[in-house]
Amino acid sequence: MEDCIFCKIVNADIPSFTVYQDNDTLAFLDINPDTRGHTLVIPKKHAENITDMDDRDIAFVFRTVRKVVRGLQAAIEPEGFNLVVNHGEVAGQIIPHFHCHIIPRNTGDGIEYKSGGSTLSTQELEELAVKVAEHIH
Repeated sequence: MEDCIFCKIVNADIPSFTVYQDNDTLAFLDINPDTRGHTLVIPKKHAENITDMDDRDIAFVFRTVRKVVRGLQAAIEPEGFNLVVNHGEVAGQIIPHFHCHIIPRNTGDGIEYKSGGSTLSTQELEELAVKVAEHIH
C-alpha cells in the first residue's frame, strides 16, 4: 500500500532498526517502545489484519516472533514477554498493517496488561461457545 508506513519500511523508503528479516517477514525495534527491546514483527506483504492474511503468511509471522523472542531472551534476558496484536482501531491498532508487538517484561517495569474485566454466567459462556463454534470454518 502506497501510504502504509510499514510498507515504506519494508521497501526501505523509511529507515528502521531491523533485528531480523527473511523473504516474508521483517522485525524491527519499536521507535516508541513500552520497554527496552520492544520489537514489531510484520509480514512484508501488506495485510491490514489477521483475517486478511493466508495461513502461510500467519505461520511465517509467528515463526519470526519465536525467533525474535529467543534473540531477545539471549540479548537482554527479560523475565517474560507480552505478545500483543491489536486488531482494529477500537482495539488500539494505529497502523493498518498487521503487526505483532513483542514486549520484553521485567518485574516493576510499570506496564499493566490484564484481562478479566467481564463476567459471564455459565449459561452465557455455553451459549457463546456454541455460537462462535458455529461460525468457525
